[in-house]
This record gives sequence, C-alpha cells and structure tokens, in this order.
Amino acid sequence: MGNLVWHQYARLVSITASVYCVWSSFWALIFRKFFWDFVGGTMRDPGGLQPSPGAAVFVTMIVKIPVIPIFAMLIGFGLLTIEFPLSFVKGTAIHRSIVIRMVLLFFQAFLTLLYYQGTNAGIYSLVALFCYTRAQMLGESMAEAKENRASDIFAKVSPQFEQARVSQDLLFFPSTVHEHEELGAKFEIRLCPALQKKPASPQLDLSAADSTPRDPFMPPYVPNLYVGELSDDDEHTDSHVVMLNKFSVVQNHFLLITKDYKPQTSPLLPLDLVRCYELIVAAHKVGQTYFAFYNCGDLSGASQPHKHLQLIPAPSSAGPPIELLAKATYVDKPDKPFSISHLPYSNHVIRLPNDLHNLPRDDLEEALANSFIALLDLGIATVRHTPDYAAQRPSYNVIITRDHIHLIPRGQEKFKLSATGENVSVNALGYAGMLLVKSEEELEAVKAESVAKILLETGLPIIDNSRLCSTIEAGE
Repeated sequence: MGNLVWHQYARLVSITASVYCVWSSFWALIFRKFFWDFVGGTMRDPGGLQPSPGAAVFVTMIVKIPVIPIFAMLIGFGLLTIEFPLSFVKGTAIHRSIVIRMVLLFFQAFLTLLYYQGTNAGIYSLVALFCYTRAQMLGESMAEAKENRASDIFAKVSPQFEQARVSQDLLFFPSTVHEHEELGAKFEIRLCPALQKKPASPQLDLSAADSTPRDPFMPPYVPNLYVGELSDDDEHTDSHVVMLNKFSVVQNHFLLITKDYKPQTSPLLPLDLVRCYELIVAAHKVGQTYFAFYNCGDLSGASQPHKHLQLIPAPSSAGPPIELLAKATYVDKPDKPFSISHLPYSNHVIRLPNDLHNLPRDDLEEALANSFIALLDLGIATVRHTPDYAAQRPSYNVIITRDHIHLIPRGQEKFKLSATGENVSVNALGYAGMLLVKSEEELEAVKAESVAKILLETGLPIIDNSRLCSTIEAGE
C-alpha cells in the first residue's frame, strides 16, 4: 500500500465536517439550544434544567440572538468554497494554503461544539484539523499549489530579467531579425554582431581534486539570475531550478535546470517534460507563447554539460516557424509520430492532445513520456540506419511547444560556409526556424548556401519510415 497523503485525506474529512456544519447551523436557527447548559446548571421542578449564570453569554448568542450558528454557517460555506473551489478562488493563495484551512477548521470546531446540533460537525472538524496539522508538519503541499508553481515562477521572469540586465548580471545583445522564406516557411535569421565580443561561457570544471562538478548551474546562484525552484510532487523536494540565461539575445530567455547535476547527453525524463510543459502552459494562460528546446549530445549545439532546457518567447502566437509546418501537416493518427514531409532532413514530430494541459498530473506525465519515447525510438533508429554515423552516443535536438514535440537527429554541430570559411553552429533553434549569425557576411552567406542545405548537412538524411518501424519492433 502507498503512503497516506495527509492533506488529501484531510480535505475529505473537512468537506464532511463543513457539510455537517452548514446543515446543523440551519437547524440551530430553528431549535435553539446551548449544548453545554448542563455544566453548572440547576435542575428545577417545574422548570427543568436551568443554565448557570456563567453561561448567559452563550445562551444569548445561541438562543436569543443566534450569532454563533450564523457564523458557523458562514465558516462552513467558506471552507466548502475552498475545498470545492469556485473559479475566483481556485489557484489563489487562499486555495493553496493549508494554514488557512487549519484556522477555519479551528473556529468551525469551536463554534459548532457550542450548540446542540453541531456536535458531529465539531468532532469531524477536529479530525480534519488534526490531519491538516499533520500534513503541515510533514511538509506536504496542496496539489493545487504545486500545479500553480509554474505560474508563480513564470510571473517572475520578466521583472527579474530587467533587474538582472540593469545590474549587468545578465548580458543582453541587441539584434535584428531578417525573414528568409524557404521550404514553405518564413525562417528567421537573427543578426547579432555583438556576439563576436561575447565572453566565453564558463565551463564545467572537473580538474579539481574532488569529484564534485562545479558549474554555473550549481549553487551558489547569482541572485539576479535565479528565478525560483520547482518541486517534485512525490518526494516533496525541489527538482528543477529556473534561471535566466546569462547571455541573452532574446528578451526573457530562461533556463530549466536539473537541481542535481545530470549530463546534457542524457534523455529528457518524465519530470523534465512535465516541468517544461507546465511553464509553457503558464505562459499561454497569460497570453504569451513560449516554446522550449533541448540540445542533447556533443553534436547538438549544447554549450553546457549540465542538463538544462531553454525557453524563449515565440516570434508569433502560432509558435516558431517550424510549428506552422507541423500544424499544417495532416495526420491520420494524431497520437502517432509523423514527419514534415517537405523538409529535406530527418525529423520526427508528435501531436499532443488538445486537452493535455487539463489532464491530472499523472496522466500528463504519462502522455508526455510516451510521446517523447516514441520520438526517441525513431531518432535512435534513424542513427542506426545512417551508415557513416560515428560510433558515439546519438545527438539530437528537441523542440517542445504547447501542441507538438519535435525531435531532430544530428549528424554534426557546425556547417562551414563556403563564402566566408566560417563555421556556423546550429542548435535546436536552427531547426525551430530561427538561425543566429554574427555578421552581415555570415547573413548573406547563409542565404546563399540555403537554410535547407545547412540543416540537411548538420542533420541526418531521411530514412524510410517502414525501415525505422521495423528496427524499433525488432528491438535492434
């Protein structure tokens, strides 16, 4: 059997207690009686039990002017509004707070135990209060609070970005965007001459005497670059850190980083996918379109060996240029991977369910994990069918939007421009349709070479889908 999640059990008891409270307080308005009138009371014949003089205040507030039952009813309705949240309550700090529930249950128990009909409500309220107290002591968090953490984190990104830029903890490089139409899409080629003077990124240092990796994604964090942390629901520990990209060409570019060191050559895990998707959905809820990308492996264009995804605003509400092609592709089976047929390089895409963002956490995790595994199988099969692929761990790029996951196997990281002799590094952004160049000469050379040629030579050739499926089914 699994462990008892105290706050979930407490919620059920709290609902029961609050329903009892509302119902009992209604009848307490009709049949008014102070429950504890026998304490210190006097039995008279005739006249029956007469409350003691010390109980006069309670008799007044229950029998003469039923203030206590009315307040108990209001608290009961208040707790039901939180436990069965109305739209204006759901997702707020009140809805996510265990402490507020504890306070309301205390007063509900106190008030209902004063009048005759409220004893059951009072006992259930005390049980719920105990369970919520236990949950608080164990450090449990409301599920709604966890779901909302991504929204809280995303809300901090923009103001934190400005603060970091002003303090110069973040270096923002101005750029201009040039549209280039090719392959049925409007690619963006971003020209950023300032990158020629970009400081070298600090790299992971494994030369120290101890074996503990030290890198820019490990504590102590630069305060102005640190945005927040996202928690692992099962272990109640922080699993990911959100930080701003120190060297930014795009406004509000931020990173989702594993809190513990994991290599950038490792595949995305279910929790990585969930955290990333939650942030994309959080952006969508406030009218902004973000997408994420992951550079996996030595040939993917990754700049840091510590596992991290990157999230940036899309150039339009439809997403990055490649997303327009994915949305325009007809698929017979929406839950199966497909390829964008008129792209000249190997690409694997899967369409996410329309209601994915509304699914419970476990279902969301399963859907994202299954989608990614299906794409990863195809990507690895593509590598195995590429005869001249070097004997090394496969490299690939991943692009995640609200509607699709794209996976592109990689054959090499850089493309040498024949006109200038310069090497252009291509990462996932290039395959999202957003290339980056550092000079006017590079810009013209990229146009002359063609985006299709660059992406084909740094990617892998298309392999017949039936061969890929046969390889996967055979488990080769």
